Amino acid sequence: MNDFTSRKYIRIAHTYFPVGFPVETDDPSQPLHPYQGTPEFQRWTEAWDKALAWKKWDALLEELQGAFPHHKAGDVTQPRMASCLRCCVYFEKPLPEGGRFITRVAGAVSVLTPLYLVYATTQTLWDRRRATLPQLFFEPLSEVRQQSATLAGLLERVLGYEPFPLQLAEVPLPEIRVTYLHRTQPTLLTALLSDHLENLP
Repeated sequence: MNDFTSRKYIRIAHTYFPVGFPVETDDPSQPLHPYQGTPEFQRWTEAWDKALAWKKWDALLEELQGAFPHHKAGDVTQPRMASCLRCCVYFEKPLPEGGRFITRVAGAVSVLTPLYLVYATTQTLWDRRRATLPQLFFEPLSEVRQQSATLAGLLERVLGYEPFPLQLAEVPLPEIRVTYLHRTQPTLLTALLSDHLENLP
């Protein structure tokens, strides 16, 4: 991946996130924090408005359920809590000592630029109160490699999106204010998609 591509996505991030508004500049005494009055924040808000009315996303969810008829699959988006729509397919395996081993194959679709990321999480659940922390995997797991490829194919065919270049995931974006990040430096991954991809229902 060359510098031109990196600069391209940095410019996109700067289109939607203002520079120079650290958390310390927030003013709860006003109707809006200062960063919320910027053109960048307005563009981010408008991008989400469009995403929530996006018919292609509805079409994708229908095809997703058709592609995985024997598994729970659907929308797991948390609107405006990140910069992506998300969908997920669940694969469960009962454990001999009780509980379930769950593998989730998820797709994160940026609302800011036509990029997607397919990834997986694994987790052991015993009941509502007992569970291991989810483990996040960007590389396809062997046991769900075909399912990950199927989801990626759907995202490309239905939405016309391209894979997020993971080699650029940690490119820092100093000084920009990303609404949902708190005192952590944004990167291309966290600004264009999300900072907690492992948080899935």
